[in-house]
Amino acid sequence: MKRSASFLPIPGCALSALGASSKLGVLFFVVYDGDMAKLVNTFSWSHSASGDFENCRRKRYWSKYGAWGGWERDATSECKTAYRLNKMTNRFCLYGIAAEDAVMWMLKEVQAGRNPTQEKAFDTVARPALRLAWDESKGKAWERFPKAACLHEHYYPQFNNMTDREIMEQIANVVKGCLKGFEEKVLPRLADVTPEMEVQVGVVGKGDPEHFFFEGVKIYAIPDYVFVRDGVWHILDWKSGAAKDIHREQVGLYALWAWEKHQIPPEKVVLSLEYLQHGEHQTFTVSSEDLEGVRDRIRESVQDMSQYLVDSDIQKNLALPKPEWDMCYEPGLCKSCEFFQLCQPELKDVLGDEIA
Repeated sequence: MKRSASFLPIPGCALSALGASSKLGVLFFVVYDGDMAKLVNTFSWSHSASGDFENCRRKRYWSKYGAWGGWERDATSECKTAYRLNKMTNRFCLYGIAAEDAVMWMLKEVQAGRNPTQEKAFDTVARPALRLAWDESKGKAWERFPKAACLHEHYYPQFNNMTDREIMEQIANVVKGCLKGFEEKVLPRLADVTPEMEVQVGVVGKGDPEHFFFEGVKIYAIPDYVFVRDGVWHILDWKSGAAKDIHREQVGLYALWAWEKHQIPPEKVVLSLEYLQHGEHQTFTVSSEDLEGVRDRIRESVQDMSQYLVDSDIQKNLALPKPEWDMCYEPGLCKSCEFFQLCQPELKDVLGDEIA
């Protein structure tokens, strides 16, 4: 396959190039029906799924229910399309995953007694994966293999005002900036952390991702890095972009994970947001009252989601018909959504040329 540039710094949020997708909308259990293994679409909750649901009910429908079974030969054309589109990613997710993989490589190199540099991390970890993901997406490998990398910027070029070169330069600059920030600001603070101090976290694409159960609901919570120092659990989350208030809400869920799954009380947990590109570091703790606030938010979100299920039954987890899942009709959100193709006819009826 011909390369479109000499270094293609594009990662894949999941897919063949950089591991598995960060989306948690289509995870499932394998259960047994007699001698036959059958995939079951179980109800689950995550911070990202809740965000999708709040932004647009229809997007949640497509990712969790409309795409379900799209890998089957006898699936409808719409279902197969939803399944393929659900694998789509974009440059923002791309550079985040690339940076995360590269900083973890640097950390492991230090633990092994070597002296890694940000340049070597980019060349060893980021560059090859980015190049592969770019080639898959640009070459439309997803037409033959639904799990191949597919960038929103390539699939919907009408909504992309950047050239390939501009996208590549942006991704490269962000990833390199993150590696520089990690090497200079974060790595020195982790120099004493040994593998024995680390808490293993299940990640997407390698078995069942990290989760806990709360009031019978499977809750996905996947911290980027966790270690224990002097009896205190340090939970870190890498960020490649700028600080947002919602990030504290996200890591607050990790504190609840520490308590519900490992019985670590909040006073023994320190949460850290590492804004790698900007060299910023936010550390904070939560109280028992804060954890109760997280629980209340999950309860409220689960209750809202259940209203879009038959008989509001999360155990059966059968979606109401598609028209019952409201569309947001916000041009900015719709144009950036991976499922735009499926919603376009309805959007045009309401928004006309604004969404064409």
